[in-house]
Amino acid sequence: MKKLTLAMLLALIGANAMAQNFEGSTVEERIAHSTGNAEDTIKTAKGYITMFQQTGANKDWKDMYVNYQWLKKYAPFAVNGIYTQGPFMFYNLINAEQDPVKKRRYFDEMMELFELRQKNLDALNSFAKTKSTLGDVLSVKAEYYNWTAPLVLGQNFDLRGSYKNFAEAIKMVNEQGGREITGSFLQTFFLVSDAVYKAMPNTMREQYLQDYLDSKDACEKMLQLAKEAQEAGDTIKAQQLVATYDAPLAAIEQIFSQSGAADSAQLISIYTKKFDGYKTDINKLNSSLTIMQNNDCDESDIYYQYAEAAYALEPTYTSAIGLAQKAQKDGQLDKMLEYYNKALELASSDANRGKICLNICNGLTKSKQYTGALTYAEKAIAYNADLTGKSYLKMANIYALLGQYSEATAYCGKAASADITVSGSANRLKESISKAQASQAANAAARKAYDDYLKRQKAEEDFWSGGKK
Repeated sequence: MKKLTLAMLLALIGANAMAQNFEGSTVEERIAHSTGNAEDTIKTAKGYITMFQQTGANKDWKDMYVNYQWLKKYAPFAVNGIYTQGPFMFYNLINAEQDPVKKRRYFDEMMELFELRQKNLDALNSFAKTKSTLGDVLSVKAEYYNWTAPLVLGQNFDLRGSYKNFAEAIKMVNEQGGREITGSFLQTFFLVSDAVYKAMPNTMREQYLQDYLDSKDACEKMLQLAKEAQEAGDTIKAQQLVATYDAPLAAIEQIFSQSGAADSAQLISIYTKKFDGYKTDINKLNSSLTIMQNNDCDESDIYYQYAEAAYALEPTYTSAIGLAQKAQKDGQLDKMLEYYNKALELASSDANRGKICLNICNGLTKSKQYTGALTYAEKAIAYNADLTGKSYLKMANIYALLGQYSEATAYCGKAASADITVSGSANRLKESISKAQASQAANAAARKAYDDYLKRQKAEEDFWSGGKK
């Protein structure tokens, strides 16, 4: 390859300093962007691309690494495979390498590659067939760190490093969305969070609760893609997505339920101590309200104090619902309806009003106001038909609590038919109802058998008593 001239290098530096857009470009044009238009240089670069791909296919990781180094240095925008296949190459190099110094070098280079992809993501997306979000990139980075860091760092490996990467990825996915994040990633993230929480329960409890909400939310967002696929007529893709994300969602909920982190007495104690420090911070107040709502603390005095403080600073539907629940507890039903209606007013669209109705439904269900809860579940559908499946699932739960199992089972079926994203939850509830019915029937049969026994015993006693007379 001919040496790059000084003028070409200066031009290259100037070009790379600006944001690049390679939409509609050819491989040759992207190579020329970094190396110049010399025909032999472009030919050399294309040779490196071919060898990079071939050595990867042959699992010849060391030769693949040689080609990778050249492409990363001289043609970083040639192909996306540099960034998508590179981490797997490094993973295998780290696994095979015995020298700890070389292991660490490969590990550091892999992390640098992820940082480079993050930096150049817009440029890489401009010509990629499949676009990636920052959340997607950070998700892959978190998993590769989790797989390789223990091999490289040994006893110096700290689980908090893995946790930091996973948490950053989850945050980005929830803020910006993501199309490539896997269900296994979401489950692994929460397993890591669970392990960190168990190691530091006193300092990590509040963050662990937030991690539960974030990972659950991310999983539900990915399940929403199944609904989109079904609406687009791609039933196979929809079913694949449900199969991929429903089980991790169930696992996350099970891990959390077994953690003991949601102990309401401890949460009330924690938020009582934090109130003075939080009462002037609207974000902390609202976040705390959400956590308490989701962990059965929304009938406590401290929950009402947070709601009052948040509403005074900046009224939101979250704090309005809190004040409605307080009014209900105090027996002020008119005040309760006033705040519930205020919560709906504070929403920016009917879509959000539908979601608020489901929140109100939750609050009324917890306080055993089942008729009102059913009413708001129906209102949610009226505001936002997209919530039909979720509303039916709420109604199924309410009827199950009322012991009206036939109605509950029917609404489970309606929920699963209306919204594929809740089909797994609906089927699990339906199974629980069947077990409850079977248990109820068994108890009734046992009770009848016992009553029959008592009747026979009494009849026998009466007979013998009568015979003695």
